[in-house]
Amino acid sequence: MIHNPLHPGEIVRDVCIESTGLSVTEAAKKLGIDRTTFSRLLNGRAGISPEMALRLSMALNTSIHLWLNLQRDYDAWKVQQHRSKLHVERLISR
Repeated sequence: MIHNPLHPGEIVRDVCIESTGLSVTEAAKKLGIDRTTFSRLLNGRAGISPEMALRLSMALNTSIHLWLNLQRDYDAWKVQQHRSKLHVERLISR
């Protein structure tokens, strides 16, 4: 398991904003989304939905699976941090 992965929004910020020199507003417009929606992703307050993954893949000529997998791996890491707090009993077949 990955140790302390970046939120996918940080990666999106790097490739959509820092690498291109676009503003958040300009990049959001190119992605066909609201600036607030994009800002929430960039600031780690929202994740990459399947639709956002598709938009990013189209805009950046990447695979939709790249973005979905980044989000999946981040989500799995986050939930693992709370594993010890879950109270689950094993299911045993008879």
